[in-house]
Amino acid sequence: MMRLLSGTCLVLVGLLLAFVAVEALVRVATSSQQNYLIEMWRYATLLKRSSADPVVGHEHIPGASASLQGVDVSINSLGMRGPEPDLTTPGKHKVVIIGDSTAMGWGIPESETLRAQIAGYLGPDVEVMTTGVGNMNMTQIVANWLRYSDVIRPDTVIVLATARAPAVQSTEEAGWLVRHSQAYALLVSFVEIAMHNTPGQDGLVTGYETMWSGGPGRVAMDEALDRLKKDQAKYGYRVLLMQVPEPHSFQPYRFQFTTDIMQAESEKRGWTFLDPLPDLQQQPAESYWVANNDVHPNAKAFQVMANVLKPHLDSIREQ
Repeated sequence: MMRLLSGTCLVLVGLLLAFVAVEALVRVATSSQQNYLIEMWRYATLLKRSSADPVVGHEHIPGASASLQGVDVSINSLGMRGPEPDLTTPGKHKVVIIGDSTAMGWGIPESETLRAQIAGYLGPDVEVMTTGVGNMNMTQIVANWLRYSDVIRPDTVIVLATARAPAVQSTEEAGWLVRHSQAYALLVSFVEIAMHNTPGQDGLVTGYETMWSGGPGRVAMDEALDRLKKDQAKYGYRVLLMQVPEPHSFQPYRFQFTTDIMQAESEKRGWTFLDPLPDLQQQPAESYWVANNDVHPNAKAFQVMANVLKPHLDSIREQ
């Protein structure tokens, strides 16, 4: 019996040492901050926390900061990426961009984000903010915004919708091992990708067609848009909804169905719908990526989006 226990302990110690060695190797190999999956893991562990609202799921940690994918990201006291907003000056106009990691400006410096570009255009008399938090569907995006709505009382809300708007995802907190081990988190990510993703653009198109055609995710998205409409009626702000194109390829663009559906949902609620795709199609899709392995929009893409938005913001700028 003692020999058996001794042998078992040796095996367990060996496995533990091997795991520690693998963890150390993964951390060294990804220290350049160029591994997208690990950088998203670091974002989740360094800048996010569980939200008290289970519908929101996760939120930014106020006052937190980190270098992610080689870019400094700072969260202000309200839990938003960007500078501290001025909410006290009487009569100051306010514009809020709501969305996911695109609205947050993942992968680029703060000065290049859509928030910063719009703020630069509108000038110091207009406060521009973003409630964007990575890895949110439309249900979470709207629920997150509604926590700020009564405090901010904006003139305009810009909704940045993406192809993942009707995605169904768990809001449960990740386990201890996922939150503390890069190696294990990477393994879990690879398994999830292998189980749920169909390779190639055909698989991507099929997946989104299923997601947007109906089911609980689509129902939840429509209900979230209804809640936003109700909040708009309560506080009297204007809504501009921009459908950010699925970024993998623009020629040919095979995700027009997402734009058509979102345009119909937007116009049904009396909102202004904006589609930057025709302008973005002037250049290859990959020219708008933050990196070869990361299709999030770069500063060039946000400049195109800002130019589409500007005519609809001139009334604020001129006041």
